[in-house]
Amino acid sequence: MRIEREILREARRLIVRHETHGRLLAEEHSRRSRRASAAPATPRLARPPHWKLDRGFDPYLVRGSAGRIGHSIREALSNRSYRPRHPHAYEVPKPDGGVRTVCIYQVADSAVSKMLFDGVLKKNLPLMSARSYAYRSDLSAQNAIQYIKSEFAGRSRLYVAEYDFSKYFDTISHEHIRRVLYDHFLLTAVEREAIEAFLEVGFIRGSYSSLDGPKREVGVPQGTSISLFLANIAAWELDRALEGEGVRFVRYADDTLIWSTDYARLCSAVEILHSHAAAIGASVNAAKSPGIHLLLPTGVDGEIETVHHVDYLGHRMGIDCTQIKPAGQQRVMAHVDQLLFNTLLREPLRGNQNPARLSHGVDRDYVTVISRLRRYLYGDLSEKALRRYQTRGAPLRRFKGLMSAYPLVDDLAALARLDEWILTRLWLATRKRGRLLREAGAAELPVPHGLSAPQLRTLTAVSSRSGERIPLEVPSVQRIAGVIRDAAKHYGPARVGQPDVYEGYD
Repeated sequence: MRIEREILREARRLIVRHETHGRLLAEEHSRRSRRASAAPATPRLARPPHWKLDRGFDPYLVRGSAGRIGHSIREALSNRSYRPRHPHAYEVPKPDGGVRTVCIYQVADSAVSKMLFDGVLKKNLPLMSARSYAYRSDLSAQNAIQYIKSEFAGRSRLYVAEYDFSKYFDTISHEHIRRVLYDHFLLTAVEREAIEAFLEVGFIRGSYSSLDGPKREVGVPQGTSISLFLANIAAWELDRALEGEGVRFVRYADDTLIWSTDYARLCSAVEILHSHAAAIGASVNAAKSPGIHLLLPTGVDGEIETVHHVDYLGHRMGIDCTQIKPAGQQRVMAHVDQLLFNTLLREPLRGNQNPARLSHGVDRDYVTVISRLRRYLYGDLSEKALRRYQTRGAPLRRFKGLMSAYPLVDDLAALARLDEWILTRLWLATRKRGRLLREAGAAELPVPHGLSAPQLRTLTAVSSRSGERIPLEVPSVQRIAGVIRDAAKHYGPARVGQPDVYEGYD
C-alpha cells in the first residue's frame, strides 16, 4: 500500500506544479489585460513534451492507475525483477557555459526512488558526516552557512581551500559506490537490488523506448532522489579522511570548502582531497577550484596570496561579514528590471496603455509594481506585518520571498546599496513611463509621476474614487533581511529560511 500512496503523492505533486504554472500564466494574462487597451493573446498552457513519450510520464494518467502500477512494482521488488524504465534526458545550461544533463524518470519510478532514498538515509544517518550538508533530511544548506559563519567570526586569519569536481555526477565510479555502500551501510536485499537497478539504467535522448536503452556504466543520474544519496556516499570516505586530518570543512555534494589555522595541515587535507577524487572517479575542476589562500579581514594584507571572502552556496563569506554572492545579486537585479519593464513600460512602448489605469488619482500600474516588488522580496508579508515583526519579533515560521534564501546575510552596507539600486531603477522606469504617456497624449498624470526618488521611498497615495489610503512605500531588502536575521537568531536559520540555497533564490 505504501508504494501506491507514494505513486499517488508523486503524481499529485507534478499535477499541482503543472496547474500552478497554468494559474500563474492566467494571472499574468489578467494583469496584462487590465493594463492594455487591446487585450493580449490568451496564453496556452502546454503540457510538458515528455508527457507524450510514454503514459508513465503523464501524472494524470498515472494517478488514475496508481493501484495497478503499485501492485506491479511491489511484485517486481519482491521477486528482485524490478527495473526502472529508462529516463528521458534533457540539458540545462550551466553558469560557466557548459551543460548539465538532467534525467526525468517516469512517475512511478520517481516514487520508488523517493521511498528508497528515505528508507536508506533514515537508518544510516548516524554514519553520515556532520559536515556533509547536501540532500539530508536533518541538515540543510542554511546549516552549512551557519557553521562557516561561526567558524570565521572573530578570526584574525585563516587558510582556506576551495575545491569543486568536474562533472561529478557523470563520472562517479560504480565500483567505488558499491564498495563503500555495501561495506559500511545497512541495506536489505530488496534495497540493494533496487539501487543496482537505478545505477545501471541509462538515459535516452530523442526517440524514446521505455524498455530498450543503454546501460549506464559510470556516474549517477541527476533527477532522481536515490542518486542524491549515492552522490553523498561517493564522498563518504573523503569526509572521514578530512575529519581525521583535523581540519574544518563543509561539503555540499562536490562543492568542498576546507579551512585551518595550520597551513601544513591544510596542504595535507588538499592532498587527501585529490587522492579521494581519483578513487571516486572524478577530477578536480581547476577553473572552479581557486586552491589555498590566506583569508583576512577586509582591508588587511598578508604575506601570501590573500582573499577577503569565499563564495559558497550562494553567499559571499568573509571574516567580518556575509553577503549575497554577486551572481545572486545580478539575478535579483535582472528580475527587478524585468518586473519593472513588464508592469510599467511594455504597454506604453507598444502604444497599448489602458488610460483607465491612470484615473482615480493614482497610477494603478504603479500600485501593481509595488505590490509585485513586495511579493518578490517579502513573500506573503505586507509592510504592516513586517513593521509588526520589527517591533514585536517574528514568530516561528518559514519565510518566503527573496531574502528567505539568505537569513544570515549581515552586510548592511551591501543591502543598503541594493535598496538604493531598486529605488533608482523604479524612479527611472516611472519617469520613462511618464514621458511615454505624455507623448501618447496624456495631459495630466496622477501620483507618483513628477515625484523624486526620495519621495517615492515613503509614498502614500489616496484614491479619489474611494478615499482610501494606498500604501506605496518601496519594499526594502534591508527591512526584510533584518526581520529574518532576527528570527534566525531565535529559531535557527534552517527553520525560518529557504532550506535549499545551492542555486540561490531566483
